Amino acid sequence: MNILFVNANLYGHINPTLGLVKKLTERGNKVDYFCSAEFSGQVAKSGANWIDFGRGLNLFLKNYRPTDRHPFYMLMEYILSYDEVMLPQILDIIKERTYDLILCDSIFGGGCFLKHLTHIPVICSHSSFAMSHAPVPQRMLMPGTQPQLDHCLQVLNRICNCYKIETPALEEVFISRGDHNIVYTTREFNGDDAVKEPQYLFAGPSMERTQDTESVDLSGIGSRKLLYISLGSLNTYFLEFYKICICAFRDTDYYVCMSIGTKCEVTQLGEIPQNFLVKNVLPQLKILKKADAFITHAGFNSVNEALYFGVPMLALPQVNDQHMTAKRLVCMNLGLSENIKEISAEKLKDQVQQLLSNETIKENCLIISQEMKRCANWELTAEKLEKYAK
Repeated sequence: MNILFVNANLYGHINPTLGLVKKLTERGNKVDYFCSAEFSGQVAKSGANWIDFGRGLNLFLKNYRPTDRHPFYMLMEYILSYDEVMLPQILDIIKERTYDLILCDSIFGGGCFLKHLTHIPVICSHSSFAMSHAPVPQRMLMPGTQPQLDHCLQVLNRICNCYKIETPALEEVFISRGDHNIVYTTREFNGDDAVKEPQYLFAGPSMERTQDTESVDLSGIGSRKLLYISLGSLNTYFLEFYKICICAFRDTDYYVCMSIGTKCEVTQLGEIPQNFLVKNVLPQLKILKKADAFITHAGFNSVNEALYFGVPMLALPQVNDQHMTAKRLVCMNLGLSENIKEISAEKLKDQVQQLLSNETIKENCLIISQEMKRCANWELTAEKLEKYAK
């Protein structure tokens, strides 16, 4: 079977898919993977053939600026503007090659349009919550509500007029429901009762990706609790927060692994305490496997990886679905949540102590860990996709 996978340039959207791609290629399927050059190595290691974004999309990513800063409209504006540039490239690829199935990222894959532009089955890959409706009231989707919304509708109409297809509601673009769908978590954690089998396949998180970061020696932890701190890979310029972490946990019984991203330098933090390991990038899966607690930005992918290993979390959400993910953690008693703008060393230390002493949270994390591991059967997921395509 020939498969085209359409994705973007973000770790949280690429990493969840790599286990599935690896299994599909191991089963004899040929996968072409369209994404940015940054992920070409990981794509190749999964057995797929990498297809570059091309000059047009790379220029868009470099030069794009939103017309306003409303959280929901800004996301929709970016999705639609991205699709407008990306779709001609995907359609050119489809003209040149024969595919039996298209897998596309639900945010950056144009699935809402591709299912009307091709006779090939389209499966949406949901790297965040799969939703049955937009997270805003219907009145906020009405034309004339806000200038940025009106610009979204202009781009939407322009795309549909260009390809002579019926214009979907803006909400349809957002929820991005394909002919079939994959969600990289459990149905329980996804939490939307209207999103269910058989149209949605809950595949669990992928633990099979290769990590290009240098290995770390964790043998020095001893009997101490391991605390892992990471704010993801995108919005990581939080120098003061990293200093707060050092202030909170220096000279404690915790062994702290802290990833500070690529926008800060370790030297900017001053003297690093002996009980800290601080690097720009750390092997997240290796550390989560041993961690007792995780201070996180609440990115959907990172949270699912932590839940897979049963690690309680303190969520410090910043943007988009991170706030939804943090609320879900608290609602299911899997962790705690705080406002990163209001955090202090004293509060941070207190919250971690509460997290580690809360037996209900610990027990719930162990239960969902077992569910995640049962759910993550890539052999079965690949088999179901092959049957669906046929």
